[in-house]
Amino acid sequence: DDVMHKIYDAALETFRANTVDIYMDCPSRERAGWLCDSYFMGKVEHFLTGESAVEDAYLENYRLHTGKGNLPEGILPECYPSDFEGNFIPQWNLWYILEVYEYLTQRNTKIDKELFRKSIYGILSFMKKYENGDGLLQNLPSWNFVEWSKANTWVQNVNYPTNFLYAQALECAAELYSDSNLQFKAEVLRCTVREKAFNGEVFLDHAVEGEAGQLH
Repeated sequence: DDVMHKIYDAALETFRANTVDIYMDCPSRERAGWLCDSYFMGKVEHFLTGESAVEDAYLENYRLHTGKGNLPEGILPECYPSDFEGNFIPQWNLWYILEVYEYLTQRNTKIDKELFRKSIYGILSFMKKYENGDGLLQNLPSWNFVEWSKANTWVQNVNYPTNFLYAQALECAAELYSDSNLQFKAEVLRCTVREKAFNGEVFLDHAVEGEAGQLH
């Protein structure tokens, strides 16, 4: 199929250009390895090569990150190694947990999962500080980012897609470390988001806090 071959070849060339020694975001524009992007690039590397050599090094960078810089305790840089001073993306930290889960269970099953425990539980400890009375993440700090669309103007006060992502991250951590408390928390969170966000036809993007403190 000539069309499929052209698509495959274009994807391969794109992967080559963006994977010299770490995963990169458009090297003609910036040479930076962003979390979340890496979740998808890790899948591609393993699909194309059957290995995870680049992802091994990429995740090791994050695992060995010392926490230096203007970042809260437990939070990983949005892109590393590169300029990570100042802003961070809370959602990208949650994507890190999803990537590590797939990496450990599908792509590099021989590596010791305990090497990642500190970074994963550090992220979850940070997120816990921003849970509201319903257990939903609310008013997360720094650069809240969901995607490059108008949807990203609706990230506060409670962003429901972010909370679904949080539930998935909790479940991934629960399965990796046999943590029944996190598993229960993930299930409750999913039920809460469905109850709050679904209006009978669609899921709403977010809820804002009124003067009385109630979300609507």
